[in-house]
Amino acid sequence: MNKPSVQTQRIVWVDLLRLIALLMVITAHCVDIYNVTPDVAASDSRWGAIIGSLVRPSVPLFAMMTGLLLLPVGQSAGDFYRRRIPRVVIPMVLWSAIYCLSPWLIGILGGGPEVVTTFFPMEQAPSQSFGDAMRNVAAIPFTFNGYTTHMWYIYMLVGLYLLMPFMSAWIAKNDRTMTRTYVILWGCSLLLPYLRYAVAPYIFGECAWNEFGTFYCFAGFSGYLLLGHLLKNGNGLSTPKVILLALLLFASGYAITYTGFRSMSAQYSYDEHPELLEMFWQFCSPNVVIMAVALFIAVQRTRIRSQRTQSILADITRCSFGTYLMHYLLIGPAVLLLAPLHLPTPLHVACSVVIVFAACWAITHAIYRLFPRAARYIVG
Repeated sequence: MNKPSVQTQRIVWVDLLRLIALLMVITAHCVDIYNVTPDVAASDSRWGAIIGSLVRPSVPLFAMMTGLLLLPVGQSAGDFYRRRIPRVVIPMVLWSAIYCLSPWLIGILGGGPEVVTTFFPMEQAPSQSFGDAMRNVAAIPFTFNGYTTHMWYIYMLVGLYLLMPFMSAWIAKNDRTMTRTYVILWGCSLLLPYLRYAVAPYIFGECAWNEFGTFYCFAGFSGYLLLGHLLKNGNGLSTPKVILLALLLFASGYAITYTGFRSMSAQYSYDEHPELLEMFWQFCSPNVVIMAVALFIAVQRTRIRSQRTQSILADITRCSFGTYLMHYLLIGPAVLLLAPLHLPTPLHVACSVVIVFAACWAITHAIYRLFPRAARYIVG
């Protein structure tokens, strides 16, 4: 959830893409309960796979937007770090502490472990002791946990920020061959999870004493940065052809993602083999890449002329980081609020997403209005 760069003229379609990616993130976490909870009903498990597979491009889209907006970096590494990193790290530490203290606070208010699990489905055996909560808080600079599961993105984003000034040095040379070569090698790294499963656990020099294999330096989210940079100027195809291409790419990527995940979930449980269950859901995988590219090039052709709509999207963009930080805390209350209605699973998820998004947007907007100077340290 990168903070947008200062633009003399807003790129409206990027604001729309950010909204789509943000809704995808919230949706992914709203269906977690159907994908990681043991003994979930078969119909709920199926819907969890259908919906969860649909929203895998969420984080890749944010990484692509980061590359689109910030590459090449037009300032020194020191200035870039001072401006960018505190803006995401300080709010992350604050909200991570709130999440870590939540199980203890729920206990004080009379809620038991089952309530904590409703709020945090990744923690199936939660502790509500103050000591454990403080130990989790102390670990925030180094790692996340089941209560702060979505914060993994911030640690990764800081890594991208650290890399970007170095990447910018050769991007600024406008050597598109070098950039494309990097993307091709990155594309090879996307196959590693499948090769580890099909060929051997250790490949291309990886072993128990070395995790840095042949494609290590080209692996990860850095490729998404370059994809966003390469695709930001669009292409020469007509809009109907772009939309058709996007539909074909997304459909093929989704088919692989869904069928692969269903196959793995039929063989393995999340508790025993999370890496296998998540294999086709990994953000850095070929099937998810083509889904993300499909959405990127399709939304890129969107034209929004309504000034009111542009204004709303701009405010959503300003509030997007705060929404991301706090949304995981509100999913549990949304589930409890909707439970008595016994809605069909897809409708339950959709209503949860709307409630969580609207509440987080409103809270973040209010923080900016009430505490304009402190807001950057609270919601970024």
